[in-house]
Amino acid sequence: MPTKKIIIFIFILFASFSQFVLAKTNINKSELTVEADESLEWFEKEKYYLAKGNVILKKDGVTLKANTVKADYILQDGENILKKIIAKEKVILTKEKTIATGQYMTYDLEDKIARISGPFQTFSSPSGYVESKKNIIFDDINNKAEAEGNVKIILSNKTIIYADNVKADFEPTNKSLKKAIATGNVIIENKSKSRKSRADLGVYNSNDEIIQLTGNVVIINQKSKLSGSKGITNLKTGVSNIIGDPKNKKRVQGTFSPIKKQKKGD
Repeated sequence: MPTKKIIIFIFILFASFSQFVLAKTNINKSELTVEADESLEWFEKEKYYLAKGNVILKKDGVTLKANTVKADYILQDGENILKKIIAKEKVILTKEKTIATGQYMTYDLEDKIARISGPFQTFSSPSGYVESKKNIIFDDINNKAEAEGNVKIILSNKTIIYADNVKADFEPTNKSLKKAIATGNVIIENKSKSRKSRADLGVYNSNDEIIQLTGNVVIINQKSKLSGSKGITNLKTGVSNIIGDPKNKKRVQGTFSPIKKQKKGD
């Protein structure tokens, strides 16, 4: 059977659905476009909409793609006001240069909190890339995000951060990364510069590109190795400092190996 595409413009939803836009913009009257290969149903008694089959939703520069999308609403002042959006299978959410992907997504339009979960999900923006194997949560009002489960972050300077859990703060205007806190099995590396750090806790600030490390810290810079309780790595200068813990009788240790100069012709 040839694929049937259903296209409908739902004018009664434009006011509430504008909350779905990630940026803090004023409500406007641009229409919501919904496309689906299989069906688009309205369950009036149960108060929800259901779209199936390669669903595409577009509104104010935001595009949501998934195999199934369900939208719960309430009746208020004669209008259907959306409360929650649930997208399943091959979820892709895009706005300008920001992209989020996963297998299951929920979005609460009142609290403006989105949760993407499943075996693998990603989030990318001009400042970097994030992936996890449990969930990624976005709080659009407070400009915060959290990733859990074998988290991997690639910053714009090619530095890679691994951790069990990462919490991040974003700029309110362009959603670029401002600060990130990584906990559990933290590894920070830049292969191009032969640098690698390990710690229990890592705190990254984008304004000065400083990473503060705490707990069982090991810093490897080319063939030199430093270890201690606390460490600081400046991603701009490449300078790493290690700090001991005199109270717990933990000293700073370091191994420094000379870098051999390559001969001509090597």
